[in-house]
Amino acid sequence: MLDRIKHNFPHLNPTDSVPEEFYNKLMNIVEIFVGKDCIDQMLQYLGKIDKKKLTLISHNGSGFDNWIVLKNAKKLTQFPLVTARGILSLPLTYLFTDEYLQKKWKRQKQIMGNSNYLQNTNFICSYQHEKSSLAAWRNSSNLPMNLRKITDINIAKYTKDNWESLRHEWEPYAKRDTLCLGASLIKYNTVMKEVVFQNISNNLTAPSLSLKGWYYLYHYNKEMVE
Repeated sequence: MLDRIKHNFPHLNPTDSVPEEFYNKLMNIVEIFVGKDCIDQMLQYLGKIDKKKLTLISHNGSGFDNWIVLKNAKKLTQFPLVTARGILSLPLTYLFTDEYLQKKWKRQKQIMGNSNYLQNTNFICSYQHEKSSLAAWRNSSNLPMNLRKITDINIAKYTKDNWESLRHEWEPYAKRDTLCLGASLIKYNTVMKEVVFQNISNNLTAPSLSLKGWYYLYHYNKEMVE
């Protein structure tokens, strides 16, 4: 996403906004699921994506979002990793995996072990890497202005009685939040891959990323370490 923005708009400054036409395309990519079964809706949507392993990242997953998934999960197939920091990792294997994809992966024998050809999703938390609010993170990442978190909104005003009638207000906020987190993660991963050949998807915390990165550099790029 950021590479496309940089390529299409090379003279865009951090204080500028992405052109409206491109911004609207980004907003249309974001999927919103509502209702008491919103987690099931999301898993059904993900189950149609041709990826055997997915990593879903929320900024405060360990303290909030992952608990919602845990509460609404029909069945836990693996143990979540819970520490004093909260739920650092919540792996799920679910039955919503598209039947066509299951047959395809079985033919390709790309899932080893038992005869389980279901999609695996791991819910993790970016706050374990960036100990600041999403609003602060977006500013330090120098994202285009209209990809930054909207802060002047009162979330408390939206209740189970009025959320449908006020959807035109909160939905753009929710989508913008998603774009902001996605752009921040892309920038973080890009830098980490360049520096220590690691990313957030396979490292639950910043210390683990640093340790793996140091180990890699020490064994494979000693000149850089020295």
